[in-house]
Amino acid sequence: MPLTPYTGPFGRPELNHLLKRTLFGCTNADLAHFNGQSLDQVIDALLNFTNDTTPPLKTYWNLNGNTPDPTLLDPQVAFGETWIDTIRYGNDVEITELTSARIQSYMWWRTGLMVQQDRTLREKLALFWFNHMPTQVFQVFNPRLSYDYDQLLRTQALGNFRQLIHDVTIDGSMLIYLNGYLNTVLAPDENYARELLELFTVGEGSGYTEEDVQAAARVLTGWTVRETDALGDPVLPYVAFRPTQHDTTNKQFSGFFNNTLIIGQSGAGAGEGELNLLLDMIMANEEVSRFMCRNLYRFFVHGEIDATTETNVIEPLAEIFRNNAAAPDQMRTVIRALLTSDHFFSAQVRACMIMAPVDLVMGSIRKLKVAMPTPAQLEAQYSVWRDVYYLTSYSGQELLNPPNVAGFPAYYQSPSFDNIWMDTATYPARKNSLLGIIYGGFATADDIYQPSSQNLEFKCDLLAVVAEFTGPRTRTHS
Repeated sequence: MPLTPYTGPFGRPELNHLLKRTLFGCTNADLAHFNGQSLDQVIDALLNFTNDTTPPLKTYWNLNGNTPDPTLLDPQVAFGETWIDTIRYGNDVEITELTSARIQSYMWWRTGLMVQQDRTLREKLALFWFNHMPTQVFQVFNPRLSYDYDQLLRTQALGNFRQLIHDVTIDGSMLIYLNGYLNTVLAPDENYARELLELFTVGEGSGYTEEDVQAAARVLTGWTVRETDALGDPVLPYVAFRPTQHDTTNKQFSGFFNNTLIIGQSGAGAGEGELNLLLDMIMANEEVSRFMCRNLYRFFVHGEIDATTETNVIEPLAEIFRNNAAAPDQMRTVIRALLTSDHFFSAQVRACMIMAPVDLVMGSIRKLKVAMPTPAQLEAQYSVWRDVYYLTSYSGQELLNPPNVAGFPAYYQSPSFDNIWMDTATYPARKNSLLGIIYGGFATADDIYQPSSQNLEFKCDLLAVVAEFTGPRTRTHS
């Protein structure tokens, strides 16, 4: 059965629904921008993006007496320049301090991309992939690797799923986060192999066995992350394969994977060779397509998937996923089919989800026309983005530090799903965050380094917001 496309009216209500699910908040300016366009035209625009982000910059410093001095912290990087291509250096204390500063720079920069999002699916989709295959920035504790991981997810957000999983598997940030760099022939570590099956591809309870996890872990032995060269001098972090630490024996899988036997390989190409055989085996299982389509549905449409939805939406969408398995833009095709389906615009899935904190906070900032610093006010930009990050975290969603490798429970935890965002602890926090945005806005201190960023206020323009409306409207749900 094919996935039924939407053929009904596409007016303001339908556009509003689509933009709420694909952007962080739907503003009147967003509605005006797309007004009069067809569904296909709007979807084309939402899916028309590239990874053209510029890297995070240094806006941090230490005090020299009572004076902020950027040269006292990470001195090889000038204020306002990027640190991503500068090695970590110094004694243990210095490395720890500059690493923490760079991580925070990355976190505020990452938040800024959401605050200043384009009218495309890029930021929402980057969040989806990060939640699907998360890391925790302070556990990885390597800012360059966290930045590289973000770039990987952005670059391949609409690409081929198998290629994305391949690259995530040997990404430095993921190798550290799930202990892949510790996985050796003498001490196999099952952490990543377990999550590869349970959380990233076929899903828990789909039918794989504990022996499958063990065999997959042995396939993945030998990969590591290095930050020194052959002479022991510091360099930018990179991933390497160590043939001597790879398990060269055969790996037998269960009937769930058609009793596949991966013949052990040796030499410099063994890691890549066996990894590709493992991924070929996993991707051949139809449960991958169903699992991924359910995850997309729960993120963009609704948490609950009943039997009818499974039959009429998930199964045909999974068929599209499988039919495009070799396509370089596989995920673009799948996501487009979902967002243009008759089911996506049905009454039962409109205004049915409690906003995630990121939608609540970022969307409110956009809808309330909160002024933002200019690029010339660089330190103020990062200061405001920091405050937005903390507001989102306070409301229940610490964006780059999810509670565990499964991501945020509200995106997957049955039967509550998005109801998890709202409880007796988070409701006051959500309310206070909105009150803070409306009545307080954001401000910078008068004792920071950059003069043009000192003692500024950025508030919402309530009169301008009200002037956009010709009558009362209710916007409380996603």
